[in-house]
Amino acid sequence: MSSSLTRTYIRSNATRAEFDRERIRQLREELNMTQENFAHEIGVTFATVNRWENGRTTPNKVAQKVLMLLEKKLRKMNRS
Repeated sequence: MSSSLTRTYIRSNATRAEFDRERIRQLREELNMTQENFAHEIGVTFATVNRWENGRTTPNKVAQKVLMLLEKKLRKMNRS
């Protein structure tokens, strides 16, 4: 693997690893939402959230961005 491809691979995997199963579950629980409600809120299926929280899959880049924005919003609300 060339060094530029390696850097791209590492960068993309690092981004996906930001929201691991525990961080997703913690965010959802802090919002006091079921997996179904949480999935509806962020625009994915219940099965997707379930797979994330069970560690079978990880969120893609778009979902990572949505989760990050939701987490930032929660942090701002908690500061108020």
